Amino acid sequence: MKKILLVLLMASFALATAGCSFFPTSSTTTPLTIPLITTTTTLTTGTTATTSATLSIDMEEVVSRLYDRIYQELYEDVRAEVIADLTEERFAQIYGQVIDHVSDLLASGELTVSAETVTQQILDVALISSQAVVGVSNLNSSGDTQSIGSGIIYKHTGDTYFVVTNHHVVENGSSFEIQWEDGTTVPAVLRGSDSLVDIAVLYFTSTESLPVATFGDSDLTTKGTVVIAVGHPSGYDFFNSTTMGIVSGIERYFDIDNDNIRDMFVDYVQHDASINSGNSGGALFNLRGEVIGINVIKIAATEIEGMGFAIPINLAAAICSDIEQYGVSKQKPVLGITFRDIATTAPYYFTQDGITIPVGINNGFYIMSVLTGSTMDGILQAGDILLEIGGVVIQDTNQFVAEFSQYRVGDTVDIVYYRGNQTYTRTGIELKPRP
Repeated sequence: MKKILLVLLMASFALATAGCSFFPTSSTTTPLTIPLITTTTTLTTGTTATTSATLSIDMEEVVSRLYDRIYQELYEDVRAEVIADLTEERFAQIYGQVIDHVSDLLASGELTVSAETVTQQILDVALISSQAVVGVSNLNSSGDTQSIGSGIIYKHTGDTYFVVTNHHVVENGSSFEIQWEDGTTVPAVLRGSDSLVDIAVLYFTSTESLPVATFGDSDLTTKGTVVIAVGHPSGYDFFNSTTMGIVSGIERYFDIDNDNIRDMFVDYVQHDASINSGNSGGALFNLRGEVIGINVIKIAATEIEGMGFAIPINLAAAICSDIEQYGVSKQKPVLGITFRDIATTAPYYFTQDGITIPVGINNGFYIMSVLTGSTMDGILQAGDILLEIGGVVIQDTNQFVAEFSQYRVGDTVDIVYYRGNQTYTRTGIELKPRP
């Protein structure tokens, strides 16, 4: 900062000497005309001639060029000094103030967004925020690497740093390592994981001050939001590859366990930023440099391009908090039933498995089986038809998934079901995690 003050002081002095004021005194600027210094020139004829002229100086242009030169020469030095002086707490405070101020300016119309500002935001995410994205190596009992993925340093307490990644990145691992771009590694401990949502938390210790990512609010994410994916596609040879795209859709559901039923576990964020094997567990940033999702799935097919999916960070953060505290997630409940959607069966009243649906029942779920130790164990049984849950009449699987995704472990629901030509109601059923 001293360098900037010194340059500004020198510039002010030079302009003042020329009879100029460094800062404009009004909102309008008038080009300043000053006499050019009189010069004496020796002519080839041996005589001398005196010339005089005037020079027009645009003070706005002078100031603009001066600032440009200051920026070019001192930006890196000043940036390094500021970063060195900032504590993490002070940085968070300043960052919050800047965001609030910019939001106010945008709302008032005093600040407009240009291509240059957007470009700078992208560069900031690529150069600064992505430093919190690390490699996660899954090692077997012999210490050999059996798979790698990406992870995000999202929290630290003292010398302990926490990393979030996908469950499938650490699955069946005997030990784990965190790796940085320069090849440096540290051993990590698996705190716990949630196979249902595909989230895992590891931790490691370090006395160094390491970058920590900031979680955003995925509930504010909408179609068209510009996003940046950071991870290690196809391994560490492509460490921290950065790709950009937009959010293509929200609240997307999949049949993750291949039971021909769309699961209600995760309402994925769909985006078209390129991701590949190795990006699993990596970050999906917004242009504020906030993590809004954990990349987990890509649909790969000859006829499909640009369909990647991320776990919303609000859900991931809640699961991380549970795992930190309990070693397991207490977020997503499981009913523990396999079923057939009657809406796809009526009005035929028979499925390919020879199931008979009573006449007059055109919606609900025909229960195929109930998982021991699950929420519905001892309540529903094979052959029942679940008609309502939480006061909502079940129309089809898609509608049920959307309704049930709002519940968390520990919530209670009422159900209405059909059994043996009678309709029954059970109230106050506590929702449980997967056994």
